Amino acid sequence: MLWHELSSPAIDALDKNLPVVVPIASCEQHGHHLPVFVDTIQVHEIATRVEAEMPDRILLVPSLWLGSSHHHKDFAGTISVRPSLFSEMIMSIAESILNTGFRRIVFLNGHGGNVMPGSAALSELVVDNDDADNAYLCLSSWWAVAQNSISQDKIESVTAGVSHACEFETSLMLHVRPDLVDMTKIKPWTSPLSSKWHTIDSISNHVPIFRRFHRLTDSGHMGKPEAATAEKGKAICDAAVSDLKAFLTEMSTWPELPVIKRS
Repeated sequence: MLWHELSSPAIDALDKNLPVVVPIASCEQHGHHLPVFVDTIQVHEIATRVEAEMPDRILLVPSLWLGSSHHHKDFAGTISVRPSLFSEMIMSIAESILNTGFRRIVFLNGHGGNVMPGSAALSELVVDNDDADNAYLCLSSWWAVAQNSISQDKIESVTAGVSHACEFETSLMLHVRPDLVDMTKIKPWTSPLSSKWHTIDSISNHVPIFRRFHRLTDSGHMGKPEAATAEKGKAICDAAVSDLKAFLTEMSTWPELPVIKRS
């Protein structure tokens, strides 16, 4: 079901144990070969495909395209809010959904820069809001939900995983919106830093670092987008949809977590 196509009384009458999915993303540079709306296009596509396959079992909120992307501000086309304001946005959205009575909320993320401020927002909310403490609040990126299913050996990718405007993101765009991809504009990229503690072209690192993107790439992309194919993109999309469906199906059965009496 689509939140924005229902009336207020219709939403009020719904089973409040339905998982509510809120796609969150960004509008930021994605190199020379991809449009600035990549993150929003991708997470919206995955979320809408999931809703189409289980329309009576989840409630899908319109995608939030405005994200925390100030680290991309040196590249044209990026529209962003600061991390602190993004946190306020996530808290306000969660509070609005909680006020309507729902107790299972999934923020499905499509942009790496949203993870920390979004997680901080929900962490703060459960401390201050008893309804939030009595709910399931989740925030996870689509590639994290599908991590095992989009591994290098299963996707047959050249690179190990998702980074930025990379092989994975470019492949997914070649699958869902090939008209917006220009492979002829890809420039070779070499990481300015390689360490066992941190690899620039990986979202998962032992030690995260915090720098703006103009110190990491001249073109805006990372990894090897030249290795992208539509076939890999279809495999990535199918895996993300399948795993997200499986998660939401299980989440809908999670038990209430009452306060445990201290002995």
